[in-house]
Amino acid sequence: EEDDVAGLTADLRYCRRSPNYRNDEDYCDALRFRIGSYWLLHGPDVEGQKKGLKIIRDLAERGHPDGMVLYGMCLNEGRAGLDPNPQQAVVWFRLCSDMHFHPQAAYELGVALYTGEGAAEDEAAAARMFRRAADTGHPTAAYMLGDCLLDGVGVVRDRAEALEWLVTAAELGHRGARSRVLAVLERDDTKDYGQFTDASRQTLKESVPTTTVESKTAEERDQSEGRFQQREATFERRFTIGGGARNPVVLARRRTIIKESRDAKE
Repeated sequence: EEDDVAGLTADLRYCRRSPNYRNDEDYCDALRFRIGSYWLLHGPDVEGQKKGLKIIRDLAERGHPDGMVLYGMCLNEGRAGLDPNPQQAVVWFRLCSDMHFHPQAAYELGVALYTGEGAAEDEAAAARMFRRAADTGHPTAAYMLGDCLLDGVGVVRDRAEALEWLVTAAELGHRGARSRVLAVLERDDTKDYGQFTDASRQTLKESVPTTTVESKTAEERDQSEGRFQQREATFERRFTIGGGARNPVVLARRRTIIKESRDAKE
């Protein structure tokens, strides 16, 4: 609310005048970030948004971790009058992740590597970034890691670990993860899900591996053995038509998955 921003701005003026300003610099920067975020995301016009952008950019250039991530997101999306620049956004995400081990920066970097937008597509590196963020309790990263594990994107396909991460994401408040877990666990082999493997409509039947050590697929072995286990396997792509995110169909699908993962947060 604008009234809250007015109070934060008054606090910031006092913070600057405090004889302990150097000791309170982190607190003062936290105030700046909240003020800048308000104007950037809720400013009534472009001029207000540009005012917020300037505050966030100044914080980013001084190495403030949240400021670095938000400025990267502004570059990526073209906020506050900026021209979209995914490549420069990735520079900020990577720098913040390396400097501060920032979970949101790791997640955003993973998204870029997953979609090939702003960085060369690298499914294995994307999965590592999702895991890095997920290990800190980032719900959306946990969801994406589970999705990668379920379909073998950048990692060896492991349905058991995938479900563990999806359950973790659900426990962290991710609504999409809850429905995904239920759809996977409640799959009815007598039902026709069309081109998808289950009611979640996330995994295409074409993505189920066809070349394995045995004649059975990984899922068939899971069912016949009555349990989940780690196993040697080759990397799989979500779509057998190939090309990864360079294929426009794959890219469109991955953008949808990313959008769903962001929109389902509580």
